[in-house]
Amino acid sequence: MLKDHLLYKINEKVDFTFINEICEELYSSNKGRPVTNTPEMMLRSAVVQYLYDYSDRQMEYEAQVNIMVKWFIGLNLDDNAYDHSALGYFRDKLGTDKWNEVFYQILKQIQDAGFSKGDTQYVDATHVIANIAIPSTIGIIRQGITEVLKSLKKVDRHLYKELGGKKQALKKEKVHNLNQKEKEERLVVIVKEAKNVIQKTESFGEPVKEKVELLKRILGENVLEDEGNICRRKGHVKDRIVNPVDPDARHGAKSDEKKFVGYKVNSTMSEDRFITNIKATSGNSYDGDVLLPLFNKGLANGQMINKIVADGGYGSTDNRIEVLGKGAVLVAPVSKDANTSGDYYPQAMFTIDESGVTCPAGQRTMISYNDKKKGTILYHFKKSDCQNCSLKLKCTKCDHRTITVGKHYSILEEAKRYGKSEQFKDDMRMRAHIEPKQGEMKRFHGLERAKFWGIEKLNVQALLTGIVVNLKRFVKMSSDSCRSLC
Repeated sequence: MLKDHLLYKINEKVDFTFINEICEELYSSNKGRPVTNTPEMMLRSAVVQYLYDYSDRQMEYEAQVNIMVKWFIGLNLDDNAYDHSALGYFRDKLGTDKWNEVFYQILKQIQDAGFSKGDTQYVDATHVIANIAIPSTIGIIRQGITEVLKSLKKVDRHLYKELGGKKQALKKEKVHNLNQKEKEERLVVIVKEAKNVIQKTESFGEPVKEKVELLKRILGENVLEDEGNICRRKGHVKDRIVNPVDPDARHGAKSDEKKFVGYKVNSTMSEDRFITNIKATSGNSYDGDVLLPLFNKGLANGQMINKIVADGGYGSTDNRIEVLGKGAVLVAPVSKDANTSGDYYPQAMFTIDESGVTCPAGQRTMISYNDKKKGTILYHFKKSDCQNCSLKLKCTKCDHRTITVGKHYSILEEAKRYGKSEQFKDDMRMRAHIEPKQGEMKRFHGLERAKFWGIEKLNVQALLTGIVVNLKRFVKMSSDSCRSLC
């Protein structure tokens, strides 16, 4: 039946007309041809597209032949659909900021209906594979040259032809059938070619300048030159570009064994499992750096947040303090005390109070140094006490043991105490529910792999994915509420 269709239920529950006001400044009311692909039609199309994980061309086809889709997006049965390029044009025209606004407008309708109102939120990150190949050193330099030539063609076709034109711009490096010596020789040739391109184009302004700087960076990250000898740079290079086609993608790791190339998507979820915020970052980003931007954005959009539950990657002292300063608490495992060696007693075995420290052997010290610059207090035990102690070999390899107490020691101690409670275990069990929500976004709505190139477009993809899983949840929760009242 028509009323059982998901699109019908979404249409009944959500008002999409707000998009017309958001897009008002993007369209002229008295210039150009009348708008046929209206903002509301394109937003509804985006919802369908991400709900069913269609490509742009697939969405064009569905809008042409699928009766339910035509009805939902506002086309008559005999109307022709838009060209698939209109979908990408609309996504890009709005940009990340306006898509964020769309996300929160829909979330507000959900909240006004009585859902997603809890004051506890759960946060986690999942990885997204970049839509690129991983080139060799020679391959990435060739791609860097290609990017410069493509931008140069738009501003100086004469120099473009002088540097090889279309033949060089489309050239592919086939290195798989070369032996090691041939690869080394080929690397020297292509580095010289790249330097020649840089020399002849670095005086240009944008957009050529941006691509030239990209090529320079690629050479610096991948090539070593020593007294005229050129060779491939080995080892780890921080923040290395993986492929100039998508310069924002990075090498990342879920663990020592699970490596990937692409991005991370951090999201927050309410107690009743609605996505309340979502943000994409590069694959090598640190999860803890994303917590505060997500938290602050939620507050700025009217969310009442009293507790954030996260894994250890988000639980830095700075994050705890910032969240606490805004009236909320961050619940996350506390990192274990660091030691020079696991053979020595950790700081947790020492009793620390306001005036001194007591060691596991019962010795107490009040000797301290207050480092005002670092905001820490350094306690140290007497050399004579440590030298005569039967536990010294288990405590330190130095003449005496020292203990450093940070200025926020009490906050961490309280977090450790809470970490041993049953309530903490309940919080962690509830936080685990965000993982299947992320699995839903990846498995059914295309977030497993980036559809586009660049962090900005991936943020739009993530926001649209968050919107459609919220709409699905909204329809289900509303139906369950109606059944419980009947």
